[in-house]
Amino acid sequence: MAYTNRALTIGALAGGMIAVLAGLSFGNTLLVAFSAFMFTLSILLWRYSYLLIPMITKATNIIEIRNGYEVAPTRDYIIKKAENGYYATKFLEIRFYESTMDKEESHKNLMFESFEKVISSLKYIVKISLLISAIDLSKHIDDIKTKRSTAESKKAKYIRDSSEEIVRLDREIAMWNRLLDRITHGERPVEIIAFASTTSFGLTKEEAVSRVRRQAKEVKTILSSALGSDVVELVDRDMLRCFEWDLIFPASYEELRDEVF
Repeated sequence: MAYTNRALTIGALAGGMIAVLAGLSFGNTLLVAFSAFMFTLSILLWRYSYLLIPMITKATNIIEIRNGYEVAPTRDYIIKKAENGYYATKFLEIRFYESTMDKEESHKNLMFESFEKVISSLKYIVKISLLISAIDLSKHIDDIKTKRSTAESKKAKYIRDSSEEIVRLDREIAMWNRLLDRITHGERPVEIIAFASTTSFGLTKEEAVSRVRRQAKEVKTILSSALGSDVVELVDRDMLRCFEWDLIFPASYEELRDEVF
């Protein structure tokens, strides 16, 4: 099913409401309370599974196998058995809050120099992946054009009556025109989802895991400083999503928004 995450959320909401309304129609308060409880529980289990599932798998020591790779019970790293040892990989999300597009040239050069210096201090191989999607502004542009047309229609009605209202509408129309010009002739906005991964090797599973956790903390500190961003270690669903995106990633902006919904 397309847009699965949104469909599941809407389905759960609809099902919960139907169950509650059915209980109310039959005058059964116990059924209403039970329906409301299960409805809330289903949403919590789905939405916050990244917190609950690692706790459950760690307590029960469940190991998930994906195409020869092991997802640890803590669900914060992926491990693979090799002939002479183990490889362990951790994923980190990079959250950008600044762009060089709106910076002066001198500031841009300073940022790039700082980035190069900090990145060169990395001791390990790090892969940084970017999913870049152009944001479709067509609907936003249509909305602005509709508002501009509405203002122009009002201006035509007031052309012989209120000069003050015409002045206000002229300002509004000018505002919409400036906004349209900025959007259509400026840089096209894009959405970026960035994540990094680092891998370590150990003769034993414990050694590989210990090393990759130490590496991840160091990479997190360096990338955060170099990019001026927040870097977060990923677990459970978010980690597995990045792991899968290394092979196949969303083919459209709608699919991408649904996967991170």
